[in-house]
Amino acid sequence: MKRLIVILVGLLALSACSKDKYMANPDGSKPDLFPVATIRTWPVVDGAYQAPSGKVRIYVPETARFGDDVQLGNGVRVGARSYVDNDAVLFPNVTIGDDTKIGKDAIVQSDVKIGNKVVIGGDTTVGQGSVIEDDAKTGKWVKIGPKVSIGSGAQIGPGATIAEGATVAKSQIVAQGARVTPSK
Repeated sequence: MKRLIVILVGLLALSACSKDKYMANPDGSKPDLFPVATIRTWPVVDGAYQAPSGKVRIYVPETARFGDDVQLGNGVRVGARSYVDNDAVLFPNVTIGDDTKIGKDAIVQSDVKIGNKVVIGGDTTVGQGSVIEDDAKTGKWVKIGPKVSIGSGAQIGPGATIAEGATVAKSQIVAQGARVTPSK
């Protein structure tokens, strides 16, 4: 009986850590995502890798680097010398500036704009339509809701939550585990 309980607790922990719940668009549909290894086999047309169908275009400079199993959506633009770590997912129409690092297992949802020299910690989720300005940094396990604005030079501690529509001011420091909500 004790062994069964340990197995059930383990399975529950694994399901709680699943990133499947973050893999859908806000309307519940699944985005079309493509492995970087596949994208790099496509022809380059007008500066973008273009799928053979002609319906998908992804902008990735030769100086950008990627870890294993990274997936990108249509319209993604990655800046020069940026790095996207293992198992990260960039939904359609994400723009990343130059010299930016996206951590392992991060999920960046659609229509997000990330500036230059930004660091997004591993296991972080960035909600749809958010804007993260130059030189901002997040720790690991940060949850950034939809339509969030993070100012340049802001620092967000590990495990912090930035609620939908909230603003983190320029150079503001958000403590580990803190929760930022929209001002009224």
